[in-house]
Amino acid sequence: MGIGKLIIVGTHTTETRGGISTALAGYQEGLNQLEVEYIRVNSHSDIRGRLSTWIIAWWQVLLLALRYRSSAIFWFHCGPWFSMLRKLSFAIPARLFGCKTVAHMHSPALNNYMKHWYSKYLLKIFFVPFNSVIALTPWWKAQLVAFGLKKQIDVCANPVAEDILLAAKSALLASEPSFEQNEKVVILSMARLIEGKGVEHVIDAMAQLPENYHLNIGGDGPLKPQLEEQVRTQNLESRVTFFGWVDGKEKQELMQGADIFCLPSRYDSFGVVFIEAMALNLPVIACDWGPISDVVTPDVGLLVPYGDEKTIATQIKQFVDRKGEYSLKGPKRVIENFSSKTCCQKVKQTFERLMNEQ
Repeated sequence: MGIGKLIIVGTHTTETRGGISTALAGYQEGLNQLEVEYIRVNSHSDIRGRLSTWIIAWWQVLLLALRYRSSAIFWFHCGPWFSMLRKLSFAIPARLFGCKTVAHMHSPALNNYMKHWYSKYLLKIFFVPFNSVIALTPWWKAQLVAFGLKKQIDVCANPVAEDILLAAKSALLASEPSFEQNEKVVILSMARLIEGKGVEHVIDAMAQLPENYHLNIGGDGPLKPQLEEQVRTQNLESRVTFFGWVDGKEKQELMQGADIFCLPSRYDSFGVVFIEAMALNLPVIACDWGPISDVVTPDVGLLVPYGDEKTIATQIKQFVDRKGEYSLKGPKRVIENFSSKTCCQKVKQTFERLMNEQ
């Protein structure tokens, strides 16, 4: 038996910014490569009204559930609470009409929800209408098991887009990088500029590094004015550059112009941006927290305690001294583990198992 009619419900891939939309684009590419047909329902958009988008999506889900019933699998991509509430409102009618439902959990806030008594109760209600759950890494699966979730939990990493995969293949053909003493070293941080991403700690680390170290910051968000003031206060204007939000070709070019990727974030459920950096042969400095150690392994990067700018500076220097040890390991890992096709083959197994259970 195949997987029936697959219906993907999640944020719009071109009208929103962030990790979920990037992951969804990768999954769609993988499904196309596997020649798996699917229907897309957009549950959220940054440029359309939230209420109208929700109403249209709910109506689409209802009509699709009525049409396909037990032959349909609804694959819901869930962010934090508001996203989860939207998906819950969609999953209930889908289950009532006999469809299979899968909750794919993307939000780093999920860890906090599992810790507080009131959110624990709400979380248990949320999972009721789902047949199974997909976690991004083994760490997340362990947390859900410890939480007491009795549903089938599968693990599947988020894929990178096809252009990043091609960049990884190209990186394998490039010459190995090296540094000369006093040569300019470019560090890149790229994220939505919000609390928990750790960009402010990278700026603090810059004050402890020699003048030939420069920091490029890609991203936008409410913390940007504070970060710009931090740069001015520490007299780092000549060594720190803000590029604003970047995407597509501009994003890839910014990564290709860097030597080290540094984002010591404790607010990431997976971190597709780490995979993108690896693909472009950048050694990665990340935060030693939760699922990040499943993604940034010792062969491709180093982990630091959150908020420890001294260790960040030390590890950056270590990369400069030992860059050859990490060269080409990132692209190889990305090609082997995070291609759209590889990740879609894993979720396809989940869907096939679900259909065989009926």
